[in-house]
Amino acid sequence: MVCQRMIIMGWPGSYWVSVCHVILLSTGVTLALTTQEGGTVLHEVLAGRQVYVYRSYKDVQIFHFSVPPHVSVAHFNFTANDTLACDARNITAFLQAQSYPVVNPDGAEFPSGMWINRSHVYEVHLRSDLKPALLSVPFPVAGDWFMVAFINDTSNRITQAGLFPSCHSWLQSEVEYRQEDQITTVVPEIHSHQEIQLYQKVEGSEYYRFYVPSSTWLVVVNISKCVVLDEGEGSPSCPIDIGFRTRALPDPNSTDTVVHNCADDGEVCTLEVVPEEEAWHYIQLSTHQAAVQLSMAVKFYMCDEQGGSSYHLLSRLYLNQLCSEGSSMQNLPMMSNDTANEVNSTIESEENADNMESRRILFMPSVKRKRNLQDSCWPRHNLVKKTFGGNFVFEFDLPPDENGSVPLLLNITNDSPTLLTFNLEPIIDIGGTLSVELAVSPFMNITLHNFTVDACVSHGKRKEPNLDVDAEFKCPRGHSLHVNTSSLSAAATSVLIPFPEPGPWYLTLRSGCYLSNASEVTECTVNETTVLFSITSASCLHGKCGRYGSCYQYISGGFIFSTCVCDAGYRGWACTDKSQAMANWQLILATLLLTLSNLFFLPAIILALKRRYFAEAVVYAFTMVFSTFYHACDQQPYNFCLMRLSVMQFCDFYSAILSFWVTLIAMADLPHSLYSFLHVAGALVVALGVEYDRTGLWVFVVPSASAFLIMVASWVWHCKHLHSCYPTKWYWLTCLLPGVLLSATGLFCYAFLETHDNYYYVHSVWHATMALAILCLLPPRREKDERGDGEEVEPLPVCEAQPHFIEAQVYSPVP
Repeated sequence: MVCQRMIIMGWPGSYWVSVCHVILLSTGVTLALTTQEGGTVLHEVLAGRQVYVYRSYKDVQIFHFSVPPHVSVAHFNFTANDTLACDARNITAFLQAQSYPVVNPDGAEFPSGMWINRSHVYEVHLRSDLKPALLSVPFPVAGDWFMVAFINDTSNRITQAGLFPSCHSWLQSEVEYRQEDQITTVVPEIHSHQEIQLYQKVEGSEYYRFYVPSSTWLVVVNISKCVVLDEGEGSPSCPIDIGFRTRALPDPNSTDTVVHNCADDGEVCTLEVVPEEEAWHYIQLSTHQAAVQLSMAVKFYMCDEQGGSSYHLLSRLYLNQLCSEGSSMQNLPMMSNDTANEVNSTIESEENADNMESRRILFMPSVKRKRNLQDSCWPRHNLVKKTFGGNFVFEFDLPPDENGSVPLLLNITNDSPTLLTFNLEPIIDIGGTLSVELAVSPFMNITLHNFTVDACVSHGKRKEPNLDVDAEFKCPRGHSLHVNTSSLSAAATSVLIPFPEPGPWYLTLRSGCYLSNASEVTECTVNETTVLFSITSASCLHGKCGRYGSCYQYISGGFIFSTCVCDAGYRGWACTDKSQAMANWQLILATLLLTLSNLFFLPAIILALKRRYFAEAVVYAFTMVFSTFYHACDQQPYNFCLMRLSVMQFCDFYSAILSFWVTLIAMADLPHSLYSFLHVAGALVVALGVEYDRTGLWVFVVPSASAFLIMVASWVWHCKHLHSCYPTKWYWLTCLLPGVLLSATGLFCYAFLETHDNYYYVHSVWHATMALAILCLLPPRREKDERGDGEEVEPLPVCEAQPHFIEAQVYSPVP
């Protein structure tokens, strides 16, 4: 508990008030709280999660951290490990506050018109060898932090499952948060009716915080009555540095921290800042002297949300303790009877209450005053969110008018900026891309002069566009937009915001007029400029990824996000980076190779029909057709899908393995009964294996090895029965040896030579070698009877051959 003494002034007399503040610490399920000297330490642990090789953003693993308030430093400890017998791999992680990091680890370009560098992103590199990687984040913003992690693997080799060790990497993290306990909660002053001063003795550094409600236009921090204790020669009158920051303790190295030195400000040191509405703000007072005694006051200037031009002049303060000096009613100012009765009844009802109970004091404004035009509130429009079906699909419109219709045009005044505000929800609104579009109405009269509109898109705090055309930063810590009526191309513009941060967003508009040249500024003949705007959200980029990509939504770590999956060598956030893209002729050639290479099965089909291997011919034809259509559907962008891709993939894998099976069974030269049995059994077992794991090694090895053993056993039996080599030497030399060489070549290419770059060519070689191997291995036509057993058909016995006569009975239904 921290107690401070305040003085309330503004009426005849003053009131000393002691306000006590209780600092509460909230912990989550994964947080462990310990108290040490200098503050409170909290721990958050995330169990190990598997990370994957990065090919596109869909491969990232998302980690989520909940940073508690007023943390001075957060220490992140990352460790990673691999499965046994696997080499350590490089892992990269990106950490950012509030939303998912927008990164392109492969160095691809972002689309034009996309706002990327909105906040600081921390980058961590480590290896999966259990050696820790440490990251310290000073003064982190309270709330949600997100990290994406993945494996850096520059190799584009395609490894077949089962041939190489299946390596998996896991990343685990532990965070230590150090909270500042000595933080004083300040009761701010509402404009023009009271003055609350906090008397403090600052030694080294002190922290303060206060909450800013909605519609707060300006926050003013005043430092006065500054006295240096044990003052030395040459010391300034007020050696105080003020640090101001939103939602986090001030960080002198952060760009969102406002730092002000009071050494040269005279008797009163004033800091004016634009606050973030409905958020906690923090002040740090620091000095290099031994001790400084001062008085601090925090003032709010508040605007009316609807009109945007007036100040709230009534405030209610809840104080924990009221000192005896302020209990006298004689020092109260003159007020109306109704107000006096209300105050009297309030005081009398609480006279007998405990001194520690909270008391409400009403302060009535004595003077209603407004600021100058340049300091007054801007016209403000709170936009209405309209949600559609699907994730991340919504838009913001103007509030409906009296008849319920939504205005399409917005008239903005030329005298001051106009403010459009909208709010994004945490988690559910951050996984898409926000699009902000602005245009000048084409119906503006430009006979006398042209119109120009400068806009500033900002998050958290409003920003005013800089009208100086030569200014380097027209919208500091925001994104500037500019439209005018000089041409149709300049009349509209837009900005894309991927993974937008939650919270309040602002679109500040400021209009002006100029002659033929934009630098020839002139006064506007009309008071308003008409604009059109559109603020929408969708997955990826307007739900699309261009011609060479597809938009998907993924869930990682319980969080959903949208991303583009590119084809044909295109890369980037919207598949627009064509630095490594394939030419159209290469894409067409790749598709033709993968499809037309299956025509090598035609000779095998014709030979099987000629030698009366009808079942085998059907299987080969099945393989040729579905392999052709599967690869025709799998290729982008020139593709043709006969049916669902997963169905054709199953048929392709199934028929390919079954082709090996029936070929080896045919080479075994088995009796007809066993031959039919093995065909049916093999078809069923292969179907089961392909459905279980169609890309696994064993689903190919088990049927092939089983058929090979059956073939060897049959050949051994034939050799023993015929007392000679089986099959003939001619078959060994002209058929078996070339077939085995072709099969070995195809399997070697398929297993060890395929990469993402040469897949089209090597896989086509696989198709050709397998089809030609079948052509060589298929045995010649059997000289025996088609049944394959050579046994004579035993005639039926005479008694069984005689016809049987059955006496027919007349059937008549029962009446």
